[in-house]
Amino acid sequence: MSDERDDFVTEQGRGEPLVILIHGWSCQRTDWAQTLATLPQGRHCLALDLPGHGEARDRPWDDWTIEGLAKAVTEVADQKGAHRLMLVGHSMGGCVALEAARRWSGPVGVVLVDSFGLPYGDMDAETIAAIEEPFKADFRGAMAGLVDSTTVPELDPEIRDWIKARMAAGDPERLLPIWHNLLRWSPDAAFAEIKGPIVALNGEHISEAAQKRCAPYVQETVLPGTHHFPQFEQPRAFALALQQSLDSIASQLSVE
Repeated sequence: MSDERDDFVTEQGRGEPLVILIHGWSCQRTDWAQTLATLPQGRHCLALDLPGHGEARDRPWDDWTIEGLAKAVTEVADQKGAHRLMLVGHSMGGCVALEAARRWSGPVGVVLVDSFGLPYGDMDAETIAAIEEPFKADFRGAMAGLVDSTTVPELDPEIRDWIKARMAAGDPERLLPIWHNLLRWSPDAAFAEIKGPIVALNGEHISEAAQKRCAPYVQETVLPGTHHFPQFEQPRAFALALQQSLDSIASQLSVE
């Protein structure tokens, strides 16, 4: 297995299609380490740190929006000379994946990993403010509360604390503008324009409003015993479901 690293990327394998793993808000590419280890060694996979996150925390960037972060994804795909893409995004990373897929000119498929825990496109201003304000007032405390409220009780406390520490260590000056934009983002344009397959691997908490918005465009699988972090809560079941999703998408892209 080849394994190359640069400032913002971990890569393994070669060939087409290229799988790009996109982390969530205030997370980082190493969240995918266990997932990468379970994927076939020959599959070309790449995990990246989005601007403002992980080792790209201080990367110069001027577009702190979901669309702006999507540019970072397509830039990497272009640099790798990719033609066919499979984009896997966790949480906010799924929203970024949709925007990147919307802009990609070649065959593309998307796997959303619990990306619609919030009903994007269906929240009014009052709801958005109630979600946003705690992070402005106490970023670290609100982040800890977010993790507590979106993980299953059975999760190993050490893993939960590890997730909290990593997410709370982010830079609010960069992450809060992204949060502001994300809460006001809608998937409608991406859903309307993406021609390739879209799969969702969801926890057991997705709201009816989010399911209704996604249903015409997304093939959903609910992973029992998971909430918002299935790759940590049920890693074996998640890895199997992801592998099956990638195999299915790859077979569809191969005939385009």
